[in-house]
Formats: sequence, C-alpha cells, structure tokens
Amino acid sequence: MTRPAPSRSSLLTISQTLLVVVLLAGESFAAEWFVHHQQGRDENPGSRKDPVQTLQRAIRLAQPGDRITLLPPGAVYRQSATLNGQTDLTIEGHGVTLDGADPLPSDGWEQVESDLHRRRLPRPQWDRHLLIIDGVAQRMGRTQVSNAPPFPAPEELKEGEFCFESIDEKDGWLYVRGSLHNLEWAVRPNGIATGGTCERITIRNLDARHFLNDGFNIHGRCTELVCEDIQGYDCFDEGFSAHDLCECTIRNGTFWGNDNGVADVNQARTAYFDSVFFNNVNNDVLLIGAGHRLVDCQIRNETNAAALVAGPRGTPPEPFELELINLEVVGMAEHSASVRINGGEIRIRGGRFENVRFNSQGATVKGEVPAR
Repeated sequence: MTRPAPSRSSLLTISQTLLVVVLLAGESFAAEWFVHHQQGRDENPGSRKDPVQTLQRAIRLAQPGDRITLLPPGAVYRQSATLNGQTDLTIEGHGVTLDGADPLPSDGWEQVESDLHRRRLPRPQWDRHLLIIDGVAQRMGRTQVSNAPPFPAPEELKEGEFCFESIDEKDGWLYVRGSLHNLEWAVRPNGIATGGTCERITIRNLDARHFLNDGFNIHGRCTELVCEDIQGYDCFDEGFSAHDLCECTIRNGTFWGNDNGVADVNQARTAYFDSVFFNNVNNDVLLIGAGHRLVDCQIRNETNAAALVAGPRGTPPEPFELELINLEVVGMAEHSASVRINGGEIRIRGGRFENVRFNSQGATVKGEVPAR
C-alpha cells in the first residue's frame, strides 16, 4: 500500500521541529557553582552537595551566563579572587566577607621587653603594613603616599601600637606592644580584582576588608560591571577603585576606614546609587577623569579627610563630567567638610550640604549648589 506524500505544511512542521531540536542541543544552559570555604574542596565538582573551596576556582570553572554562590551566608573567607576575560557572570556573596588578613598566633613571639614582643614575618607586598587588633585595623597613621609618617622606634611604641622593621629583602620584624591575642596581619593585595576585558559582571552582597591595596580593584576594560550591596572597608588603599577604561555601577555601597573611600581615575566611568562614604583617611570620595555620578548618596565627613575631590585629568585637561543628584554631604561640628571640583562640567540637582566648603575652581556648574 502506497502511503500519501506529506503535505507542504507537514514538511514545514517537521523542519521546524528538527530546527528546534538542533538549537536546543547546541544551547548552553546556565550553571550554578557553589563555594564553601570550610566544607568545600577545589577538586569537587562545585555542586551544592560538593562545593569548591575557593571563589577563584569557581571563577575558573564558570562559563558565560553562570552564577557563583558563596556559602554559608555571612561567613568570613580569607581569600581573594581575580576576574580576567569573564563575561555574563553573577557572583552572589550572601553577605560573605573577603578578608585580606590572616590570624597571628599568640605563641611563638620573641620577648623584647615586659610588654613588647616581636615576630619574624615575610615583608608584605609594597611594604604596606596593616595590623588588625580585636577586629579594628591599625595603620599607625600610614597611607600609600610617599610622605606617610615613619614608624616609631620599637621602644617608643605605646600600648596597642606596632611597627615593622625590615631585616632583608624578604623578611622583617613585627613589633607589638601590648596583648598578643586577637591579632591579624594583612597579607593579600586585593579582594576582588579585574584585568583584561570583562563584560556584564554582577557582584551582589559581598564585602571586602583588610586588604593591602583595594577591597574592589577594577582594572582593564571592565564594562557593565554592576555591584549591589557591597562594602569595602579598612583597606590600606581604597574600598573601591576603578581604573583604565572601566564602566561600573554601584548600588547600596558602603566604603569606610580606607585611605580613600573610593578612588576612580584614568578614563573610568562610575555611577554610585544610594551609597555611603565615611571615616576615611585622605578622601571619602576621589573622582578623577572621564565622568562620574553620585545619586542619592551620602558623604559623612567624620575625619580630616576631604569629603569629595573631583576633576579632569591631564594637561591640558581632558573633558570631565560630574553629576550630583540628591547628594548629602555633612561635615563635622568642629570643622567643615571640603568639596573641591577642579574643573570640568558639574550638574547638580537637589541634595543637602551641611557645614560644607564648596570650591568649584573654574568648573562650569549647572544647577544650584545646596545651601551650606
């Protein structure tokens, strides 16, 4: 018996079905990679049941469209990680803190005086020294600038102070006066770092503290980087710093206890929304070059740092744009906060300045500067 030939419409249906099957077979579905700093092992497959141990391992395993989840929520990871060439990647931190310091044991110290001890340690990178005492970073007034004050001599140290003396190219003596309990020593350079070309990276609910350089160190050509609910604090340099040709959006960021709360330079473009900056050493906010936005942000200028310094780069200066929307800047009662815009175009809409010295230094200001 001869079967009837399929109609043209049937042939189209069959062809379309085959096409869908082929497309589905070639499609790469997003995967979720799990990290657990205590229960995981980097030899594991990265599932929820068998997580990897380090964020860096998960980044290496991840493909475009994937998600990395850090567990348990709120844990402290004594780790750092670098993104280089990744695209379409989401990191869900679940309130995890990346910590640049390691604990120092209370034994194994050499006694110099009754309450003065020393310990031989490798010289940290860039010869930057950050001791954490009972969870509080102690930088001894030192920053990354060349005119940072020298350490006191060991015999001049007061209770709760430290100094570091180099022995040779590799090692040095860490001197501490006072208790040797609950001490941590910064050893890692950056919390999250980027390099090369990265696109469409999202980082959520992740904190970074106690790093020798930056909590978030953004270099290369990192575009469409979105950071939500992050903190960068108690770092030797910046809580967050964008460089080169990076384009970053930060929502609900908090940056405090650093040399600069944030410092975005070169041709980087950044936008901060609902973010808070306070209690930094040199600048709460430093924005140099290209274009930047502060929207619904607050600068609580609680130290002798400048509240906001911004302006163009280069000589002659390159085009520079700064947009301030509903920015609140509050100075201390004993002295006013300094806001200095060193040229370029400033657009201001809304906001509140309380006890603020505003200096535009030749910039073109569009909008009304808040009463101060």
